[in-house]
Amino acid sequence: MPDCREIIMSEEYLDFIVEYGTSSEAAMERFKDLCPQVISDRYISLYGKTDGVSSFGVANNTYSAIPKLYGLMDTTAVAATGAIRLQNQTGFELTGRGVIVGFIDTGIDYTNDIFNNATGQTRILNIWDQTDNSGTLPENFDYGSEYSMEDINRALASENPLEIVPHRDELGHGTFMAGVACGKYDEQQDFIGSAPDSYIAMVKLKEAKQYLRDYFLIDNGKPVYQENDIMMAASYLRSLRVKYGMPVVIVLGLGSGSGDRAGGLPLSQYLDELAQFIGQSVVVCSGNEGNERLHYSGRVEGDSADEVELRVGENDKGFVLELWGNTPDLFSVSFVSPLGESVPRIPARKDVSERVNFLLEGTTIDIDYSLVEAGNGEELIFMRFMNPSPGIWTIRVYGSNILNGKFNIWANLRQFMNEDTFFLKPDPDITLTTPSSAQRVLTVGGYDSSSEAFYPRSGRGFTNDDNVKPDIVAPAVDVFGPDVGRSAELSGGFTRRTGTSVAAALTAGCCAQMLEWGVVKENDIYMNGTFIKSYLIRGADRDRDITYPSRQWGYGKLNVFNSFLILTRT
Repeated sequence: MPDCREIIMSEEYLDFIVEYGTSSEAAMERFKDLCPQVISDRYISLYGKTDGVSSFGVANNTYSAIPKLYGLMDTTAVAATGAIRLQNQTGFELTGRGVIVGFIDTGIDYTNDIFNNATGQTRILNIWDQTDNSGTLPENFDYGSEYSMEDINRALASENPLEIVPHRDELGHGTFMAGVACGKYDEQQDFIGSAPDSYIAMVKLKEAKQYLRDYFLIDNGKPVYQENDIMMAASYLRSLRVKYGMPVVIVLGLGSGSGDRAGGLPLSQYLDELAQFIGQSVVVCSGNEGNERLHYSGRVEGDSADEVELRVGENDKGFVLELWGNTPDLFSVSFVSPLGESVPRIPARKDVSERVNFLLEGTTIDIDYSLVEAGNGEELIFMRFMNPSPGIWTIRVYGSNILNGKFNIWANLRQFMNEDTFFLKPDPDITLTTPSSAQRVLTVGGYDSSSEAFYPRSGRGFTNDDNVKPDIVAPAVDVFGPDVGRSAELSGGFTRRTGTSVAAALTAGCCAQMLEWGVVKENDIYMNGTFIKSYLIRGADRDRDITYPSRQWGYGKLNVFNSFLILTRT
């Protein structure tokens, strides 16, 4: 048998997300030489040896099988959500007791006492550190190390905690997320999280392999994470619901620039499944791409072509673009460089990959056509611009068999792009990041709770298939929460962060309050993610001068206290 613990971490092996149509046992046997990691009854992650990635791509491997890359969505808020009123209100007093809030993030500073209970014991049930192969494997997964509540309490009682639980959050994002959602009261800083008595689980994601960074042309050193690792993290958190018999809120403060914005990617579909289970809620952020000028929407009519102009900045080493068209329309592309060098129309053919070189520019573009993408059946044109010369590039989009003619083009996340590369005529709508377009998850955008103004970078809806997203908005600007140490010490006081991931964390704590009332206290034992989303939408604060649902505000600003007032009056 292969040494899967090493293989899964190795740069010499490619990762694939495969949808299987048999039992998980049969799939494990069929793929036993590829270190199969079962994610769900539908998806499995596989690892194949390679001597290079020259043949790797959409045409040869299918788009959905390639793990997409995700970035972190961040750059007196708890009171604005109504959570503190709900903690203190006689008759409710909801603090998340008996509920697990599970984070898929950068780790957690488990030594920070805001994650302890009143007796000084940790409220962290489990940590799965995907980056650490030195400890005990989590059940049903062949990489990383799992640390239990008992391990963490032993570490806290020792003089050198890291010798017992060698887990750290170097970036601080996961610690901040867990703090604003679940941190206990800190009198000196006058700080408290939304659900200060909840249990906590953390999955620290391992960073993406270099071949995927190369494929998606990400070379700026920013932290980036793989879709299959995120899916397995969600599967792990789902298993804690079964193991401990407690309801769970799964929180994802990451997003991707890939995908159709209609819930077609494997991660989106899996999170949608999880949100349907009784006692579970899934909370994601809408992303921070609203005003980044990296989305273009166009229309082709008759025999004419739509000319899409993209300004490429100096020293841009490369980027990817995805054009998505709706069935039965069929689209194809041609290119004109800043110096006027042109490539004629490249006909759309099934699973065709073509490379074009611009001699005067020194630029290479790879174009992959997928006429029927597995996730949603729509057409995808995947374009990789390598060493693009600066200036205005024109992408001519042609149509055939046109019924509607609408198409969308998305670039990668701004954090992975040159700051001076953007569409000249961008569309700020449908700038949600994946997986926030998934229908059943609770998608949270952001606003400034101090000024009551919309956070301009917050990803905007609706989805590409016209479903309402985001569902609600929550505070996302200069939110106060715990930091991590930047030296040998672990805890690092408090800081402020901005981004829709913060809004998602605040909302997740409110979801824990709802699950405590519904499932733990047995007021609504069938409560799931769909129920919670509906309750929060009903209780959201709405301004008179805004039409709802709104592409920016969704159904309004989170007010979990008001949601409970409506809920208990019915």
